[in-house]
Amino acid sequence: MNPFELSVSWIAGGRRTPFRDALRREGSLRDVKFDGHRYGVVELGSGPPLVLLHGVGGSIYDWRHLIRPLSESHRVIAIDLLGAGESDMPEDADYSVAAQARRVKGLMDLLGAERASLVGNSYGGGIALRLAQDWPDRVDHLVLINSVCYVEHVPAYVTLARAPCAEWAAETVPLGKVTRWVLRGCIPTIGILSEEELDTYIAEVRAPGRRAAIVRVVRAVVPPDPSEFESRLKSIRAPALLIWGREDKTVPVELGRRLAKELPNARLVELDAGHVPNQECPEKVLPLLEEFLR
Repeated sequence: MNPFELSVSWIAGGRRTPFRDALRREGSLRDVKFDGHRYGVVELGSGPPLVLLHGVGGSIYDWRHLIRPLSESHRVIAIDLLGAGESDMPEDADYSVAAQARRVKGLMDLLGAERASLVGNSYGGGIALRLAQDWPDRVDHLVLINSVCYVEHVPAYVTLARAPCAEWAAETVPLGKVTRWVLRGCIPTIGILSEEELDTYIAEVRAPGRRAAIVRVVRAVVPPDPSEFESRLKSIRAPALLIWGREDKTVPVELGRRLAKELPNARLVELDAGHVPNQECPEKVLPLLEEFLR
């Protein structure tokens, strides 16, 4: 096996993932070293920088429907956050929103993106909000898709992730056809994925240490002092587009409506979707992004 094959098959534990394979072959997906860690980063297109930030359990694959269309007018930078995708998964890292925002800012520095528009889904939206709080001069626009924002309605899996044996349990969960059938029945987003898409996600999650890393990320989603993060939301001046699926049970649309009122320069668009509209109805999300960013 040549070095190229090793690099594209590593994440799948020996299985090729066509999406990443194609991006690497054309040179759009590469490994970037920053702060002692390796990150998978997609760069595609030219124009104003546009940074895409995925949610918990996701990766750059979450943006597969939007990367190429957006690259027609922007320099798209999609990042596998630390603990996800092809990026490193250190056991002792700080996976908080604040720490991840520092890393995204550092990667922007490394890639020469002095200012950028940020698009974040769920946990990625929280990272975008934190970056806009800490480095407002680096953010042109914010697009928040069912973004974490307030401490209310914390999902039950956050509590489960804090159990002492959670990392071990996650690594031992089987990922066969039965698991896929169960997940499709209880998670609407997974229910709309094709067999090929679901196989790709399962291949990514099968990477050694990946499921334990997801647990560590989930533990860090809620900051030690949520009031500090929430009180600073009103300080964000960047124009913001909020896209929310009305059927979201993880971050309910009521929180999106509250966030739209607290951000000084925000507009909310509600869609008939769940927690990940960028995957569930990309044909509706794309024109909203294009209009707002234009």
